[in-house]
Amino acid sequence: MTNTKRFVGKYALPSGQEAVGELTLAGSKTLLTLHSDDFLQNVEPGACLTGVAYNGDILSLIDCRSSGTGHTSFKDGPTKYHADVFPHFVAVGRVHLSPAEARIAGVHFTTTDLSTLFYDFDAFSHVIDARPIIDAVLSERRTIRDVEAGDYPQVLYFTGKTCIAEVQTVIGKISVHHCPRSNMGGPSGIYIKNRIVVSIEPDSPVTFDEAMNKMYEVCSFLSFIAGRAQGIERIHVTTTETVDGFPQMVTVHQSYKWKCSGGEEHRPHPADVPLDPIRRKEEFNNVLVDWITRNRDWRLARGRYLGCLQKSNKYTTDRLVGAANMFDILPMTALPANPPLEENLAKTRDACVEMFQKLPVGLDRDSALSALARLGQPSLPKKVAHRVAIVERKFGETLPDLQFVTKTAIQCRNFYVHGSRGRIDFEKIEPLMHFLTDALEFVFAASDLLEAGWDPAQWIAEPKGWGHSFARFRAEYNLALRELQRTISPRRSLPLTRGKSKKAEG
Repeated sequence: MTNTKRFVGKYALPSGQEAVGELTLAGSKTLLTLHSDDFLQNVEPGACLTGVAYNGDILSLIDCRSSGTGHTSFKDGPTKYHADVFPHFVAVGRVHLSPAEARIAGVHFTTTDLSTLFYDFDAFSHVIDARPIIDAVLSERRTIRDVEAGDYPQVLYFTGKTCIAEVQTVIGKISVHHCPRSNMGGPSGIYIKNRIVVSIEPDSPVTFDEAMNKMYEVCSFLSFIAGRAQGIERIHVTTTETVDGFPQMVTVHQSYKWKCSGGEEHRPHPADVPLDPIRRKEEFNNVLVDWITRNRDWRLARGRYLGCLQKSNKYTTDRLVGAANMFDILPMTALPANPPLEENLAKTRDACVEMFQKLPVGLDRDSALSALARLGQPSLPKKVAHRVAIVERKFGETLPDLQFVTKTAIQCRNFYVHGSRGRIDFEKIEPLMHFLTDALEFVFAASDLLEAGWDPAQWIAEPKGWGHSFARFRAEYNLALRELQRTISPRRSLPLTRGKSKKAEG
C-alpha cells in the first residue's frame, strides 16, 4: 500500500479532455485541482475521472463532485482555467478501475477490532525454554557458517496456519486470514508483526459499488459482534485484469470512512464477545451465513442499530426513539403473525377507508387513513414483546422482568413522539433513559443473533466484564431494574438477586 498522499500528473475528464492536476488524499478534504489553458468541461455528479501520476501510479477517481470551472485572467496574457473535483473514492494501482464494469474478483479490508473478534492467541508466540531445540533451529544456518548458541536462546514462531475462518455465503466466500510480516533479522533484532484481513470473493466478478456494498455488509456484522461500530481501513480490491500474468490488486482510499465508535473504554474484550470463531467455529460460521442471508430484508432495521452503536455512550431522547423504530421497520418474517380481522371489522375498515378517501386531502384525513391501514397489523409494543420473548427463552432468569423494562421503554418512546403521558412520571425516569435505550438495543441485536444460531449458554455461564455492549448491559441490569421498579412502583421493587423475579404485589 503506497504511503503517497499527493499525486501530480495528467487527468482525463469523462469527456476525454485532459488537464494537469494535483490530487491530495486527506479524508473528507480529499481534492483534485485541475489546471488547463482550455476551458474545462463540467464534471457531472457521480462521474469517474482517470489519471496517471508522474511517479507512475495509475489513478481512478470514483463518484466525483465538482463546484464548476473557474478562471484567472491576466492583462495582455492568456486566460487560465481551473476546477476542483472531490472524489468519494480513489483507486491507486497499476490499472484503471472502471466502476461500471464487473471486474472486481475480491475485496480485502481490515477493521478496528479484528484481533479481538478473531482472538487466535496461540498462532504467534515464543518458546519459553528454547535450549533443547536451539541446535535444531540453527542446523540450517550452520551449514553456511558456525553459529554459537548462548545460555539464553529465544525462539519466536508463527504456526503457519494463515486461514482463521472461511465460509461460503450468499454474497460469496468470506474468509479471514493472518497476514504476518517479518524481517530477516540481524544485529538490530528481529520481529514478526501481524495484520488480520477480511476477504470477500464473490461467485462472479462484480462492479465497484457491489464490492463496496458487500464490504459494508460484512463490516456491519462485525460491528454487531464487536458491540461497537467498526472503522474500515486498508481496502484493496483484486481485479480480473492482469499485468505480466499476475492479477492486479488496487488500493482504495475512502474520502468518508467508516469510523470506530467509542474510545478505549468501549474496546471489546475477547472473553465478553458473544461469538468465538476460534473455539466455536461451527457456531460462528452458521451465524454468519444466516445473518448475511437475511440482510436484504433486515438491512434498514440493522442500519438503525448500527447508528445507535455509532453514538457510543451518548444518550439522547432521539436515540431512544431510534432504538424503538428498529422494531417498527423489521420485516414481517421477524414479527408475530396476526390473525386476520373478523369479517365485519374488515368490511367496516374498508368502508371507512372509502369514505375518508373521498374527503379533501388534509392532515386529519391522512392520519385517519394511516391508522386504518395499520388495523390488523402488529403494533410496536407487540413487535417488541415478540422479540423479547426470543431473548427470554435463552436468557431466562439472567434478565428477569425484561418485558417490563422494554414495555416501559416503549411508553417513554410514545411520550417523546406523541406526548402520551399515561401513568408514568417521565421526569423521574429520565435518569434511567440510558438503561431503557440499552434494553431495546440489546433485545434487537441479541434476538437477531439468536435466530441466526447463537447459543448463549456458555456466554451466560461465564463471568463477564465490561468489554462488550451485551456484557455492560448484563452487568448493570439488576441494579438498574431495581431502580426502575422503585421509580415506577415502589411496591413492585425486587430484591437485588439473580434468581427468579417476584410477582408484583397488589
